[in-house]
Amino acid sequence: MRVFRQIVVVGVGAAITFSNAGQSACAQPPAQSQDSSPLNNQIELAQDIRSTSNTASEPAADSGESIALMGQTSDSPQPGEANNMAPNPPTAASPTSKPQQPEKLAQSRTPAPKGAQQQPVPRNPNNVVPVPNLPTPVPRGTPLESFPPLTPKGLLDTKPPTSLDPNPNPLQFPTKPEDVRIEQTESITLQQAIDLARRNSQVLQIAEKQIEQTRSALREQQAALFPDLTFQMGASRSVSAGGQIGVQSRIRQIDDAAATAAANNQPRPNTPTPQNFGTISLNNTLQLSYDLDIFGRRNANIRAAREQLRFRELDLERQAEQLRFDTAEAYYNLQNSDGQVAIRQASVRNAQQSLRDAEALERAGVGTRFAVLQAQSNLANEQQQLSVARRDQRVAQRRLAELLNISQSANLTAADPVEQAGAWRLSLEESIIQAFKNRPELEQQLVQRNISQQQRRSIRAGGLPQVNVTGSYNFLGQTSDNPDPFSARGWASGYALQANLTWNIFDGGAVRARVKQRDADISIAESRFDQLRNQVRREVEQAYFGLESSFANIETSEAGVLQSREALRLARLRFQAGVGTQTDVIQAETDLTRAERNRLSAIITYNQGLSSLQRAVSNLPTNNLSDAP
Repeated sequence: MRVFRQIVVVGVGAAITFSNAGQSACAQPPAQSQDSSPLNNQIELAQDIRSTSNTASEPAADSGESIALMGQTSDSPQPGEANNMAPNPPTAASPTSKPQQPEKLAQSRTPAPKGAQQQPVPRNPNNVVPVPNLPTPVPRGTPLESFPPLTPKGLLDTKPPTSLDPNPNPLQFPTKPEDVRIEQTESITLQQAIDLARRNSQVLQIAEKQIEQTRSALREQQAALFPDLTFQMGASRSVSAGGQIGVQSRIRQIDDAAATAAANNQPRPNTPTPQNFGTISLNNTLQLSYDLDIFGRRNANIRAAREQLRFRELDLERQAEQLRFDTAEAYYNLQNSDGQVAIRQASVRNAQQSLRDAEALERAGVGTRFAVLQAQSNLANEQQQLSVARRDQRVAQRRLAELLNISQSANLTAADPVEQAGAWRLSLEESIIQAFKNRPELEQQLVQRNISQQQRRSIRAGGLPQVNVTGSYNFLGQTSDNPDPFSARGWASGYALQANLTWNIFDGGAVRARVKQRDADISIAESRFDQLRNQVRREVEQAYFGLESSFANIETSEAGVLQSREALRLARLRFQAGVGTQTDVIQAETDLTRAERNRLSAIITYNQGLSSLQRAVSNLPTNNLSDAP
């Protein structure tokens, strides 16, 4: 009876195994040998996730339950052809043949030489493969590695899709649901994302407007170098009220004289009737005024305005660098969320496979209901984690869309594969020195110190005597309604020269107080420079150490993925044969999921660390502050 039970267990396990193999037989080449068959728990995510390890090439994917962090290249075997390649031996021209220097960080593995012979790997119908040998990782990264490519400078060289352009009206206010409904999804690269951010960012647009504003303020101060020329013209017609009163008085005198003559029987005096004549005048004045600026207040104001313009330009540079970092961070977060969704999907498929195995053993009478319930609970947990990963993916997509300020009806996905973004060829000490030279924040504090010095000079000069010279030319034209040829009328001109000396001898100590304020500003700028210098060094060191750690974790995590896959395969075979437990399978699935997540996290963390180091150093590889954002 015991022998019969063992035969039944083996038969059920073989049936489950053949059933699993038959589900993917249509996509696999026929079996040819038992020596190097690929793992049955690996899938590929097209080009979404790509590995850059120097470990042995992983087998091709089954339709199974795990994620291969590797994209297809032109040298990769095509479907139906070879599925596995031998590890690349280092060549004389390959930098991987040199020992790795401790202060250099790597970029990617050396690609396989084109034309290298690839051995076909047959499919084992029983899905039983030996544990792959894990070779010692080949050192990566040498001083010959180059920096990552230059980021675009707002010229749209990457040609992002025009459908992502936002509404040109910045005051657009959507009022209908269809105005904000997602109607299209565009896949963009990291460089396109940076390009879009530099074009659409409201932060950079505000900074550019502030530069224009400060440039106009400088021009306003420079206008004091020239004299002020003013012209005044006044035209008037006047009828004097006093003259009208005099006319009325004269009329009363004439009337009184006429009454007296009539009383004395004398003839009426022949006196003309008085009139109040109006006067028309045209007065023109041309005045030229100039401040001699004996003690240099004007020049100090101009230099302060010029330094303020430089401060704004440096602030634009700082914001452009920060925008590039924020965009890269959001893009890598989106890649991470995409990878998490794929990993969770593979975990769900693993859990579904375990549930099918448990149910098959229960139907054959050699399994337990407890194992089925355990598999169902594990599947429910994985489905819940998948839902959470999809939520995070949607949030990451909208975060990137907000940062890039794209159209309200568009959504974004990451087009770049998940792979190491580049290399860092500077040592820690060289990186710190470059950061001191390139960071605009440090130069901003020096500029702020210069501004305070010029303002102090201007305040001191304002408390000293001020001399102003003025010259004016006057041209007056006047006419009257009086027909008398001797009345005042005609044209005349005149001029005036004037020099004014102004000296505020006592102001209650206001000038001295303002000078002390600027002295305090100078000391503050110097202290902030010292503080920022230490902060910059700490940021460079933190990013550099994090990059080293992430680089080492990539190798470790890739080896862990291979080991976890093999452990899951063995645990599943043991369970199918009745000599293992469902708990072992679930634990192996959990370990594989954790290993896949660790590998994804190592690559994403490395890329984010590289971006942080670039932000900490800034403006590499040119080592110059760019003229345009």
